[in-house]
Amino acid sequence: MSEVIMSLMDLAALDTSELTAQVGRLQREGIYFLTVQKAGIVERETEDPADPSNYDLNFESLIEEYVPLKEEDGVGLDKSKIIGNTFKERYFIYGKDIIQAIQLLMGQYKSVGLRCKGQMGGVEGQAPGWIDEIVGKRIIVRVQHRMDKGGVERANIYWMTPKQMKKANIPLAVLGRDLLDEQGNPMEEAA
Repeated sequence: MSEVIMSLMDLAALDTSELTAQVGRLQREGIYFLTVQKAGIVERETEDPADPSNYDLNFESLIEEYVPLKEEDGVGLDKSKIIGNTFKERYFIYGKDIIQAIQLLMGQYKSVGLRCKGQMGGVEGQAPGWIDEIVGKRIIVRVQHRMDKGGVERANIYWMTPKQMKKANIPLAVLGRDLLDEQGNPMEEAA
């Protein structure tokens, strides 16, 4: 279906007979080879104006490769419908516990060999920092689904560490970059 919706009347006249109903927009379970194209922090409104602000760190990445977690998930799969698309991820920074949220984010960057010390950056129009340095870099992520307490399916996104990549037989060379320590210095292959 390649309908172009140009007006409210077009939308009302749309025939959905050939469409499949979806109940969510979760990424498929699997391993994704991504190149990060955007990373930026935006402020979220809080319910109580007296509370400190909350923030979202949004990542947009180009999907360069996809491998299903289970062989049966790849049967009949047209990878061309996945590769080349945008993979979006949001990291929530809770204002009431902002130091811990930032430390967890630093740990995520550190675990995949990215700098995480110095000025954070990440805010459009402000001086760049280590958050911005991920743009143009390749990361490998693993997506797994789970059910939350309310019975709603959710996707967990895990940035794969060098150790996890080795275990999954993914050569570190696919990253196409040096692994860095917290300060941004190249380091030997991580354990």
